[in-house]
Amino acid sequence: MFAVVLVVGLFVVGALGVGATFARPSSGTPIAVASAGAGGPATANVASTMAQTALAAVSAHGLNSRVISVPRPSATSEQVAQSHSAGYVTPLYDAAPAPSGLAYYGLSEGKGGTVVPSILNTTSVMGQVDANGPGIVAQDLYATSPDSFGTQLNAVTTNITLLGTPGYSFWTQNVILYYPQTGFMILVTNIWNFSGASISSNALAAHGLGCVGASCAFDDFEDYGALGFYYSELVIPFPVTYPFDLTLFMNSTISNGLNNVSFAVDLSGPSENFAVTNTWVEFNSLAPDQAPLTVPSNYEANGYSYNAVGLTNDFELVLGGPNGGSNADLASANATLGLAYWSAHKHAYLATPSAYNYGGETGETVVGANVAWADGAGGPAGLSHWGTVSAGPTVLRGLWNAGAREGAIPITLDVTPVNAFEVFTPLNDTTSLANFVYAQPFAESNLYGPTFWLTPGDYSLKIELSYYDQVPAGPTVLILHVEKAKTYTFNLHYNPLEGVYTPLWAFSNSELAGISTSGTGTPYNPYMLFDNQFRPLAAFYGLYNDYTFPVYPGVFLMGTTASTYLEHAPQFTAKTSDFQYPGALLPQTNDLQFWLWSVSGFALLDSSNISGWFGESAYYPLDWNSFNVVFYNSSSDLVAGNTFATESQALVSYSGGTLFGPVNTGGGDNTIWGNTFVQGYAPPSTLALMPFASGLGLMVGENGDLIYNNWFATPTTAFMVPLNLYSGDAYLYTDTWNITPIGASHINYAAGFPLVPLTGSIAGGGKQGGNYWWDYGTTVTSPNPYNGAVNPIGVLPYDENATTLTLYVYGPSYYFSTYIYNGGDYAPFVHPLVHLG
Repeated sequence: MFAVVLVVGLFVVGALGVGATFARPSSGTPIAVASAGAGGPATANVASTMAQTALAAVSAHGLNSRVISVPRPSATSEQVAQSHSAGYVTPLYDAAPAPSGLAYYGLSEGKGGTVVPSILNTTSVMGQVDANGPGIVAQDLYATSPDSFGTQLNAVTTNITLLGTPGYSFWTQNVILYYPQTGFMILVTNIWNFSGASISSNALAAHGLGCVGASCAFDDFEDYGALGFYYSELVIPFPVTYPFDLTLFMNSTISNGLNNVSFAVDLSGPSENFAVTNTWVEFNSLAPDQAPLTVPSNYEANGYSYNAVGLTNDFELVLGGPNGGSNADLASANATLGLAYWSAHKHAYLATPSAYNYGGETGETVVGANVAWADGAGGPAGLSHWGTVSAGPTVLRGLWNAGAREGAIPITLDVTPVNAFEVFTPLNDTTSLANFVYAQPFAESNLYGPTFWLTPGDYSLKIELSYYDQVPAGPTVLILHVEKAKTYTFNLHYNPLEGVYTPLWAFSNSELAGISTSGTGTPYNPYMLFDNQFRPLAAFYGLYNDYTFPVYPGVFLMGTTASTYLEHAPQFTAKTSDFQYPGALLPQTNDLQFWLWSVSGFALLDSSNISGWFGESAYYPLDWNSFNVVFYNSSSDLVAGNTFATESQALVSYSGGTLFGPVNTGGGDNTIWGNTFVQGYAPPSTLALMPFASGLGLMVGENGDLIYNNWFATPTTAFMVPLNLYSGDAYLYTDTWNITPIGASHINYAAGFPLVPLTGSIAGGGKQGGNYWWDYGTTVTSPNPYNGAVNPIGVLPYDENATTLTLYVYGPSYYFSTYIYNGGDYAPFVHPLVHLG
């Protein structure tokens, strides 16, 4: 690591003239930003508006949302008023999901639990992640990967000069996106104008991009003004596997008399090592005839007030979803974190004076990790205080010099059935910093492992599972005095009168019995999953982050192969969490997703009103994760006789791909029969939800599926793109969208499902063959009004050849209109209600 640290040190003191071959522009138009001397924080949601605009621009430019790591929404007017009254800021997240890790806000704990604000300035910040053993593993399908997450080093540099005017603030981000299953790693850099407006087209003067081997970064330097922020990304050309030590640097210096920021990454592991300055950028600092600058801008942690966009100026090293404002669910974690600033006096990197275990600037979040702290010898980068990341409930709290006791203690819960959920609620019995800890219930799945690491203190505990009584029963809770490692054993009492009140999860065949009313898992005696829901799931199952990315699916089966039926499925309606933004702006309930990963022998049958809404900002662009039902890498499954009344997109089925070798490529050979796909309007909300016109019935990205006798009445009916949805590689799938027409009374069976006769016509006629498509009958003069598709009657095969709905994948070279590529419906139903549009 020494070489990179040495280089960064030179950056800090301004002795290395990066970009010396680039001359500054001789003239320029005024920078289109808010006044550099903007007084006081924003009271409107400036940061959220900035992010929404940038997300839309990313989509319009055909870029993947992995290039954009968005800010979280601004402080509310109430938070601003509280800050003014108290004389210090309050970190803005107050509940999970949040960006988990280390953050320094310029706040420390004084005598008697008082809050002591301060300002710390430095020219360099450093973050280190030492991923031990199996490292960190996520369970989330955002960006098509089942295990992707991000690590971000974030800070605001507060005195950048533009065209001779000092005082501008820029948020800089050094981001690592990582996919542990394949070792796929991407370095991403973002720069945002935090002076109160988007970054303008003449704010930056020059830049440089690094390389790792033959792979070099690329960016939007020619077009950053149109996007509203600057990005670069560098794909590492070889797999990176755990364990490894990852160090991130961000530096503010002077080069060519201009303000300069640079971003460096140092990775060392058992077989992979590299050190690279992946990006540096010079600002357009000088007015004509102005003398060159000599003093660099500082990175600032300010405990007194919010900045011009209503966020905290802080230093943070955090874990979050893989960009785009996403959330990642962590299944396991074993890592240490170090957050440090450059001390010119000590000529060394020092641990921040205090720390919280969650960030305050970024919109990407995680759940499922407990971040505690330790000190002494052996910390990352030799720091005196550092964070520890382990499996556990995500409880937001202060760390060293901010209220929390040192250490993390393992609590083991031996529960039968193992499918249970443990609901932890931290009890704040410490007089300490404001926002030290919130008494928010947080549910953890026992399937991720029975041991949970907790910071010393008191917690209440409730154990629950659908069709079983809670433990303890009724309003009683178990109080955990977490002081030393301890094991508890619980056997839940089966009680079908409780109905479905938790999600239904199983990660092996043996676990299916715990969420079934009957069956042994054979084709003639399948497991019958719980199906009666009498009340909404609690709000802690309805969690989402600021960008409305959901946390919990209602059904989550992974790796099961036993015959399993979910018949007359419950809607998995959950209360909407209003514990933090944007809860008050959203509908009071939502229907949770169904996730089926690497599953075979599963049947979703005769279920009505499968639905659910998504925030419009959650998925840029139209994505394969905003579907109510998701089959990933799953084969020999059956979806029959259901009604999808989706408020987003209904059903997707796709396989894995190739990233440094094949990954989860076994999906396909599924049967989709007799389903009705209709579009419902999202419920009333003051936050934009996914609009009606974006609705989609079915998306397919795998081979061998048989899709017939379905009724498609969503704005876009169905499509299959000519690429792998996991990797973005070009690929033509072969699926069948009809059978040879046969009498409606004929009985078919899907292989492996002898108890499910497939008979009858979805259109009510005497034949079954293809599918009913509402826009079969559209013409050039009367196209599908939502996507421009033209499908005249008699032209075969039917093919949803949309012209205005476009899918962008792994930007900027992929632009695909929606078609049913390599096939189509050769026997579509013709019905009197042909053109419903």
